[in-house]
Amino acid sequence: MGGPLKRIDIPDILTQKDWDKKKGAIAKIAGKTGIGDAMKAVDKAHGAIDWKKLSVSMNSPSNATLDDLDSLLDEARAEYKRSVEPLRTQLQKLRDLAEATAKKFKSNKLIPKDSAAHAEKVAKAADQLFVAFNQSSLGDKIVDDYEGMKDAIEKADKVRAKGREILEKYMLSLAKKLKSAKTVSDYQDLWKEDIRGVGTQLPKMPELKAFLKDWRNISSQDGIPETDEDVKSRCKEVMAVLARMDKQMKAMA
Repeated sequence: MGGPLKRIDIPDILTQKDWDKKKGAIAKIAGKTGIGDAMKAVDKAHGAIDWKKLSVSMNSPSNATLDDLDSLLDEARAEYKRSVEPLRTQLQKLRDLAEATAKKFKSNKLIPKDSAAHAEKVAKAADQLFVAFNQSSLGDKIVDDYEGMKDAIEKADKVRAKGREILEKYMLSLAKKLKSAKTVSDYQDLWKEDIRGVGTQLPKMPELKAFLKDWRNISSQDGIPETDEDVKSRCKEVMAVLARMDKQMKAMA
């Protein structure tokens, strides 16, 4: 489900170049059909489509919110109305004109059957493309693209929420232990569990990336105090970083 919207191109059979080649030289005796001009109008309308605007995922920023997706969906629907609906109007005109031309060719015994058959094929191809661009086809793909992105964001939010919950538990436990740590052995115990636990969860929180460098220093073995006399000052340093992290998390809650 979902995924970037794929561009739908105009098939060769609906191009003026192909029509001029395959309608048959003898068919010219039937007079101007207008199909070539109708094909040019289809091509022009098709060229006016902004395919990127029709795709929510292609316009979605890496840190997109659900509100962002809703806005992008509104833009995609607006683009559909602006450019796709006019194209469908031109395709409908081409289809009807090709059907009428096929009947006209059939009624003229001087025109080869192949010419009439080709006009019918043009009508069928135009009708198929007309359907491919309708709300139940292209419109649903736009919504599928949106829903796919929405599901991805909601899953990511759940993962972040779980990661935040785990991080907060490590931070709370660490803050308590820092207050009571007096020896290198005490510090090593909290380093093995809580400091390293915070270090495991921190990279999963993009909003706290500013603290990654500080925490890499804290969680390295070189950051473990060498003597009991160094433990108190080291605990204060770690507590200061914890306090800043906690403030940042509360500000973004």
